[in-house]
This record gives sequence, C-alpha cells and structure tokens, in this order.
Amino acid sequence: MNFSIKSAAAGFAFATAVTASAASAQDTIDLKISHAFPTTHYLIENGLDVWVASLKEELGDRINFTIYPAQQLGKAAEALDLAASGVADVVLTATSYHPTQLTVTGVAELPGMFSDICVASRASMALSKEGEFFDTADFEPNEVQAIYNVSLPIYKVVTADRKVETMDDLKGLKLRTTGAAMELTARELGAVGVRMPSPELFQAAQRGTVDGALYLYAGMPPYDLQSVFKHSTEGVSMGSTHLVLLMNREKFNDLPEDIQETFLRLGAAAAENNCAWMTDNETVERDRMVEESGLEVTTLADDEAARWRELTAAVAGDWASSAGEDGAKAVETYRAAVESAAAQN
Repeated sequence: MNFSIKSAAAGFAFATAVTASAASAQDTIDLKISHAFPTTHYLIENGLDVWVASLKEELGDRINFTIYPAQQLGKAAEALDLAASGVADVVLTATSYHPTQLTVTGVAELPGMFSDICVASRASMALSKEGEFFDTADFEPNEVQAIYNVSLPIYKVVTADRKVETMDDLKGLKLRTTGAAMELTARELGAVGVRMPSPELFQAAQRGTVDGALYLYAGMPPYDLQSVFKHSTEGVSMGSTHLVLLMNREKFNDLPEDIQETFLRLGAAAAENNCAWMTDNETVERDRMVEESGLEVTTLADDEAARWRELTAAVAGDWASSAGEDGAKAVETYRAAVESAAAQN
C-alpha cells in the first residue's frame, strides 16, 4: 500500500512538472527581428539593442528574440514586405526604402522641417500611435505597427573628388539619395539623385556609379565611406532619413496588453537613447574623420547658403504634389507635430 501511494505521488509530481514546463514554454513569445545594418552600427547598438535588452530585463523569459542582421532575411527594400507577410515579426527600416507603400511618412525627410532630431523623432512617434495620421495613412494599410521612430541628423553633401563650395559645383553630380524628398532636393540644386540603400553605397562609389551622396557623418564609418568620400559641404539642411521599427500588426495585436504597452514604452526610450547618441556624436565623427581620414569640410558662405535655402524651401511643395491627396496634409500635420513636440521639450 505504501509503495502504491508513493508511486502515485511520484507520478503526480512528474506530471505536474511536465505540465509546468510545457506551460512555461508556451508562455515564451518567440519573435524574429530583421534589419539591413551591421551589428556594430550605431542604430543597432544605441537603438535596437537597447530596446531588446530592456525588454529582456523587464519581461524575462516571457519574450525571446532571434535577430537577423545585414540583410540575412531579405534586402533592405524588402523589409516592409517581410514584416507584413510574417517572414519577420519585427523590422528596422527607413521609410524612404518603401516609397510606394510608406508615402506620407516621407515628410519627415524633407529639408528644413526641424533642427532637433529628438524633437523630430517624438513628433513622428506621436503621429504613429494607433489611429493617428502616420498610422492610418501608412502603417495600418500595410499591416504593420510602429514601435518607435527616429530621425537621423541633418544630411550634408559628401563627395569623392569634387569639392563643393557653390551650387555650380553640384551641377550634374550623381548623388546617392534615399527617397522622393531627398531626390527632389538633389534635383532642385542641379544634381542627379540616385536611389540606393546604405549597404550598396560603398561599392557604388568605388565603381563611379555615384559621385557622392546626401549623407550624415555618423553614418559613414559603419560602411567605411570615409575611405571613398573625401569632401563634405555643410551649412544647409539636405533633409534627413526617417527610421522606424515596425512589427507585424496581427502579431502585435496578439500580444498580451501589458507586453504591447511595454514594447511601445521601451521603444520610445530606445529612440530617445538613439537620437541623443547621434546628437552628441555627429560632429565627433566628423572631426575624427577629418583627423584620421583626411576628410575636408567646407561650410557654405552666408550668401551661398541663402541661395541653397531658397531653392530647397520649394521642395516641400513639390513633394506634397507628388505624394498625392495626402501630401499637403502631411506637410501641415508634421510641421504642427514638430512644433508641439518642441514646445514640450
């Protein structure tokens, strides 16, 4: 009798342990993250990795991520489709890589829209909340949920061989651009925009496919661009790039509500960390490339800068016309969101 009781108790304990183990395994949410950047890229180390680490710290074994960097799951231009289809659950991408799908969010890449990238990032996040303008116009129709947004530092002109001191020096130059806003900016100044993602830029410069780029200083070292671009020109906004961390919308909606809230709250914190790092390091990276790589920096003279600003001011109107019926609304709405975010700064 004692043997039977002990056996039954042992069997019950074993079954309970197995059930608890199975429940624990079921409770862990496994997600795949895809992005096009090197693992040491500043947008990863100071943004995405911060988000993942903070989630693991707060949620523990309830969440698990497998990260596929450097276009392992698909090309940069395929990121939105990867998320919408569920091939990846989460992607980090530039909205300009998806011009026919993410149309109005390109407004954040127009020249002269902001001076503080953290303010711009907060403005974009406010417009990306469920039911807000970016969400209803771009994200919801493409079956994705925005987790966080971040604007990159104001772009400059960087070139391989030609020093750019005046607008005439830009004429005919083939400059890498990312989306419609930047392409219009290049065209307005007499250059030719060539769209391509950052991972392709080094080889394009080596081959002479492009003469230069509209780019940021902090973004050059991750792709060794300082070895091919030896001149930069600053003093006028050439626009920016708008990065967004997107999640498959159905997958996001299936998460428990407390995890949804945690994703978004820690996403906003990661974006703040990322934009703060870029703000602090943009000129640091410039000065380091000047010293170590021989980068020659030209600051536009005041009268020349005024000429550039006069022309780039027209880009917003041109972009709005090309963006369709929501274009003008996007410019007005984004400017108001930037003003609101700045007032709360």
